[in-house]
Amino acid sequence: MAAPARGFTLFELLVVLLILGLVAGFAVLAVGGAPSRVIEQEARRMVELAGLARDEALLTGQERALGFSRDGYAFLEQVLLDDDRVTWVEVERTPLGPRSLERLGLELRLRQQNRAVPLDERADRPQVLFNGAGEVTPFELELRTAQAGAVLRITGLPDGRLEWETLR
Repeated sequence: MAAPARGFTLFELLVVLLILGLVAGFAVLAVGGAPSRVIEQEARRMVELAGLARDEALLTGQERALGFSRDGYAFLEQVLLDDDRVTWVEVERTPLGPRSLERLGLELRLRQQNRAVPLDERADRPQVLFNGAGEVTPFELELRTAQAGAVLRITGLPDGRLEWETLR
């Protein structure tokens, strides 16, 4: 009587390698993406949210604003204090609520009229206005990753369009 064969077939080995490859691929996706992908995703989100704020200003006829801090941004709306005074307050409702980028390791640099604008600790001061006609205060905002040196620029054009481009 012949001894039974020992070991694994080629098919069994290939199935095990396929499973290991899938698990490793999912692990890489779960841990997070490359800094360039993180910065691109955040830029897309900011552009979409700014477009939403611009559309709200168009529909309601009330100005909206965008304020930047060193490590985040907030959308602002005007609130009437009394008959003569108006102030800007952060929008708390989602999706336009304040957003911190510190945990993502991103830094912001704002330029308006070809000048650097110093950013405070809080994003409670309007720097970019969205008016009821759909116009936007022109600006350039750079998103940077501290470690990898990835840089992306968002540009707000006077006609209300928002564009972004990867610089490195």
